[in-house]
Amino acid sequence: MRITKTPEERKAEMVAIASSLFASQGFVRTSVSEITDKAKVAKGLFYYYFATKDDMVRSVVEGYCAYMEADMNKIVSEEGTGREKLTRLFSGNAWRTYFTQPLMEDLRLPSSRAVYGDMCDLVTAHLLPGMTEVVHQALEEAGKDSSQSAQVAGTILYGLLMMMRTKQLKSEEILQMMDLLLS
Repeated sequence: MRITKTPEERKAEMVAIASSLFASQGFVRTSVSEITDKAKVAKGLFYYYFATKDDMVRSVVEGYCAYMEADMNKIVSEEGTGREKLTRLFSGNAWRTYFTQPLMEDLRLPSSRAVYGDMCDLVTAHLLPGMTEVVHQALEEAGKDSSQSAQVAGTILYGLLMMMRTKQLKSEEILQMMDLLLS
C-alpha cells in the first residue's frame, strides 16, 4: 500500500534527510540522488520543491536558524545579567550542534559564497531581535548608552559570522570579542 503524504510533509521530510546528511558529510559530498533515495521519492520531486541543491541548503539553514532562535529566546527570558546571557548565547553548543564541521567547511568554500551570505542573513534575521535585547540589557547594566543596541548587536553578529567564514575568528574567541565590544 502506497503511503500518501501532503506536499508539506514530503518537503519537510526531504529537508530533514538533507539536514542529517549535511551535518555528517557536508552538502558538497551529498548528492540530490542520495537525498531522494533516502526519502524514497523521485528526483523530479526534489526539483519541484527546490530549484537547486543550494536552495535545499538554504532550507536546512533556515530550519537550524529557527531552532537557534528558540534557544536564544529561552536564554533572553532567563534570569541573569546581560553579560551572563551573552556568555550563554555564545558558549553554548548551538553553533556546533547546528553548523557542524562538515557543513561549515562546505559553506566556507569559495563556490559557496552566496549560500554563506544567505546563511548570515538568515542567522541575523532570526537572532538579531533577541541579541539586541541582551546587548541593550548589557549596555544599560554597564551604564553605557543603549540607544543603538540594534546596531551594536547587528555589528557583533554579522561581523562574527563574516570573520568565522574567513577563519579569522574561531567560535571559542567570540566571548573575548564580546568583552572587548561591550566593555
